[in-house]
Amino acid sequence: MRHASTRILSTWGQDSHVRRRWIAGAVALSLWGTLVLPAPPRLTLAAWTTTEYARGSLTAGTVSPPTNLRCTAGALTPPTFTWDPPVGGLTRSGFAWSLTGFSGSGTLGPTATSVTIPGALLAIGSGTFSLSASGPGGWTSTQVTGSVGMLTAVLYFCSVP
Repeated sequence: MRHASTRILSTWGQDSHVRRRWIAGAVALSLWGTLVLPAPPRLTLAAWTTTEYARGSLTAGTVSPPTNLRCTAGALTPPTFTWDPPVGGLTRSGFAWSLTGFSGSGTLGPTATSVTIPGALLAIGSGTFSLSASGPGGWTSTQVTGSVGMLTAVLYFCSVP
């Protein structure tokens, strides 16, 4: 016959063995879940805009147009336009002129104060002479204009409003 104390130890040993197997199974299951299941996405705070501060100074500039445009022309004398240099404004890099109604244009240096329109560019009729000052960065002044033309092959005319 068995002793009661032996039976208690035997049950305790079996319970302990079952408990260890149960714990080992739970650990294995949790490790398997960690390896198989993907991690959920992590929350982040993304700054798509940010506040930036800067300091600087700007200076506006103007390319001043030529002033006091005048012209002379006559028999056998092609039109010559003269002007006074612009007053103030940005430094000039030159002048540009063009004819509307005839084909012709050209550029002049920054100290130029006159241009003679070659008679070969004119034909019988009238057109418009335009002149503007050029400044830094390709900026230009407003245009000053005058009328120009030819009455006959040898008689030229011009006027400034």
